[in-house]
Amino acid sequence: MTPTPENAPTPTNPGTGSGADGHGRARGWRRRAVMAAVWVPAGASVTAVLVAAVLSAQVEGLTATQGLDPIGLMFPLAGAFLISRRPRLPFPWLMWATGVVWSAYSLLFALTGWMYVHAPGPLLPYVAWPAIWLWLLAVPTFTGIMPLLFPDGRLPSRRWRPVLYGNVTLMVGHSLLLGLSPDPSFELGVPVGNPFGVAALGKVPEVVESWIGPPMILLCLLGLVSLGFRYRAATPEVRRQITWYFYAMAIFVVYWIVSAGTQDTFIITVRVFVAAGIPISIIAAVLRHQLYGIRLILNRTLVYGTLAVGAGLTYSVLIWASNSVAGDYGAAAGLASAMVTGAAFHPVRLRLQRSVDRLFDVERDPYRAADLLSRTVQRAGDPAGALAEAISVVRTSLVARGVGVEVPGEPALSFVDGELGARPRSVELTWHGEPVGRLRIAGARPGREPLDVMAKHLAELAHAVRLSTDLRDSHERISATRDEERRRLGRELHDGLGPTLTSVTMTLDEARRRLERDPGAVEELLVRVREEMTSTLMSVRELVDGLRPPVLDELGLAGALRAFGRTPGPHVEVTVPPAPDGSESASGDPEEDRGRSEGVLDGLPAAVETAAYRIVQEALTNARRHAQATSVLVTLRREAAALRVSVADDGTGLPDEPSPGVGLTSMRERAAEIGGSCAIGPRTGGGTEVTAVLPLTPA
Repeated sequence: MTPTPENAPTPTNPGTGSGADGHGRARGWRRRAVMAAVWVPAGASVTAVLVAAVLSAQVEGLTATQGLDPIGLMFPLAGAFLISRRPRLPFPWLMWATGVVWSAYSLLFALTGWMYVHAPGPLLPYVAWPAIWLWLLAVPTFTGIMPLLFPDGRLPSRRWRPVLYGNVTLMVGHSLLLGLSPDPSFELGVPVGNPFGVAALGKVPEVVESWIGPPMILLCLLGLVSLGFRYRAATPEVRRQITWYFYAMAIFVVYWIVSAGTQDTFIITVRVFVAAGIPISIIAAVLRHQLYGIRLILNRTLVYGTLAVGAGLTYSVLIWASNSVAGDYGAAAGLASAMVTGAAFHPVRLRLQRSVDRLFDVERDPYRAADLLSRTVQRAGDPAGALAEAISVVRTSLVARGVGVEVPGEPALSFVDGELGARPRSVELTWHGEPVGRLRIAGARPGREPLDVMAKHLAELAHAVRLSTDLRDSHERISATRDEERRRLGRELHDGLGPTLTSVTMTLDEARRRLERDPGAVEELLVRVREEMTSTLMSVRELVDGLRPPVLDELGLAGALRAFGRTPGPHVEVTVPPAPDGSESASGDPEEDRGRSEGVLDGLPAAVETAAYRIVQEALTNARRHAQATSVLVTLRREAAALRVSVADDGTGLPDEPSPGVGLTSMRERAAEIGGSCAIGPRTGGGTEVTAVLPLTPA
């Protein structure tokens, strides 16, 4: 099946063009509506946080917990940014909703304090009421639920459901308890009544609130543990995504635990800003194809931003110093300053680039990168895993958007890390002069030397992957061949040895019965038994040697079947109609006419003769054992392109629901092996008829 390119145009039916256009317009309107519904609240959240910061600055005591909160500022914007690029991914929606709820809480909390001081009135309790409990819809979500669902919106496994249910229970239960608290001053910090308070709860909400920290921290730690389990079962690409998010969450949780219980303004402010690393890590991790693109942007921003600041300061200082010393030679001083700054730019840039590369774990030296590649490959469990890890290292070292290796063969194999896009750069991989694959790189233009070094290592791995795949396929073929040979031997024993032994048993039974009334006839039966046993020994020897029944070579197909039909049981007649053109005429001698007729069977393919013999042999055995037949007619008709074999008996016929035993199945399989067919059904006038059509040329 040929894959369809992602950007291939979709064929349009001329009769439905307007409908397709209408559907496209409707989809465009829906997308714009979704984007508006996402970005408008995100922008409003930023405004709400800024207004909350202004209001809290006007109320003494609120600045300790309110201000430019990065959760309300960054979570909605980061979520909206990711939704606009990955709208079907559930995790960005969760982050966006968390930020919007938190910004609403921040505004209401600050507005409550400001109204209490500057504009108290009847609306104050209703403004304050959501600020009592709204934070519980945001904090447990981004500390406990989001780690459980990162990055695909699903739990790592079902056993993490209790942790998810625990977070939901904490959110719903405690928010309900706070919302019904009769005196919410412990939560708001100002004496404001609760219009929906339940006096019977008394101090219960306050006591529960004082102990809410430990279960929240425990659930958050369990969320981090779930990230570890997800990391173990993830692909290398997803592992890097998890790493970004895990470190950001771990730093936040550790600082949260260490600073728990303190009311120091500086510590609370640092804790809030540590949370800013969470949306940054999510942006870097969720955009899988931009994972190292983000690293590249940060890398170059740090390098050239630092250089710009440093060069500007250096130039300014030199201008000031030159003007102070040179006096009126301002133009010459500026030129000298520019030359000095330019001369220092390149070596400083190189040193700064090396420092930033170490920070981002980027290795530009091809030989050091090759050493890192070798050490990474040694830790892999199999060639395929080693190649996948190697591609990841190459992508990191080259700071590429995507790297892939294609290994030709049957089947062709492809390993990709990142996004290759439509037109990646392609490099041939050769091992000892033999092409073993292609390296594809997107988003980077490495030099010839590092590319050659990487390509040599990847070529060895691609060759190992091909050998490993071929070896696995060989094992599978050997196993399939062995099973097929066992099946063939079982069929041969059933069709060959089984009927012969049955015939011997029946002949011995007949000899035992005649021993008393006609002893002279026993000798003939015993001679026949000996002949059949000799034939059986030959058949076993033939089976071992993988040869066809020797009686076919001695007597021909018709003669072999007549010999087999002479065993005790129903009378067996074997007929061979004349050639298709009917050119033979009767001579008056039955033996001569029969020999001339059977001459049409000369030159049959060995496989056809063997299949016909085994099918008739099995059909006669079934007629003797099960049909209670008195006569059987075997017809061997040679047609233009096939041999038609018919075995018809006058027995009891097939049961209403015949069970496909080994014998019936083996007849069909023998015909199918050479491209023929075998049908088993009732005979006209009663009994059973087996008809096989065996092609004379290979199918």
